[in-house]
Amino acid sequence: MIAELRYYTITPGRTRELFDQFTEVSLPLFAKHGITAHGPWLRRLTKGEQLVYLLEFADEEDRAARWSAFREDPGWQAVVASGEGRIPLIAGSEIVELTR
Repeated sequence: MIAELRYYTITPGRTRELFDQFTEVSLPLFAKHGITAHGPWLRRLTKGEQLVYLLEFADEEDRAARWSAFREDPGWQAVVASGEGRIPLIAGSEIVELTR
């Protein structure tokens, strides 16, 4: 099994918008493409906040195939297109890969 622990540093003032997008768009798309997701959680930092969640995959091949399908999904492509030219919701990110 491979897990991805994902930390997204939220652009100040955009927390609610990012959480709404994640719960209304990302989570349903993860489910549609067979990606098991846990979260989201809010991590408060000294300066700012992070959206944190965990994804599970069977192995590297499974992960690559599911991410590819997710990124090519018209629903996700619409989200990407709608954000062009705007201040991004995410100021930075870190992905920690966990295996067993």
